[in-house]
Amino acid sequence: MAKQGARKRTASSDDEASEKASPTLDKIAGLLALIATKEMDKDSAALKLDACGFTAREIADLLDVGPNYINVARHRKNKK
Repeated sequence: MAKQGARKRTASSDDEASEKASPTLDKIAGLLALIATKEMDKDSAALKLDACGFTAREIADLLDVGPNYINVARHRKNKK
């Protein structure tokens, strides 16, 4: 029984460490996304970031556009 309790405490301390590192990882991911889309127009960049798994809100923040812009870019792509 004591070993199980120790495992639970270790797991929760790992979760706390990952929560603290998350903002840093988010900043790194954002910087890499901007570098990857540096030479692209906003529509292409939005679609590429969308394909990489960024949310519309995250893409909008990175590209300095509104979240609806990403939805419109998706719609334009589907129309083609």
